[in-house]
Amino acid sequence: MGAPVRHYTATTSDGQVFTVNLERDFRYDPYRDFLVCTHCDWSPSLLTLKRIDDMAWEHLASAHGANRAASQQEDESFRKARLIVLPLVAVLLIVLLVIAAN
Repeated sequence: MGAPVRHYTATTSDGQVFTVNLERDFRYDPYRDFLVCTHCDWSPSLLTLKRIDDMAWEHLASAHGANRAASQQEDESFRKARLIVLPLVAVLLIVLLVIAAN
């Protein structure tokens, strides 16, 4: 659906690892987030009052029995892009403010 932005990972008592990805689709304005299980193609409707991370942990625990060593992390490429774009936008804004002041 979109680019993975965050990974929710948990293991079973046997040591098997399961992951649910939070995928972001930038084609929409505003963008839309989707949860997708990488093992069983579970993808719920996000038209709910539950928090996204609660839904991910609940799926990992109930569908796969994975409730140990739960962790979440941001996707590396998404984090790097944000670290590059944020300073560039700040410099651009400063330049525009200097030009507008003259």
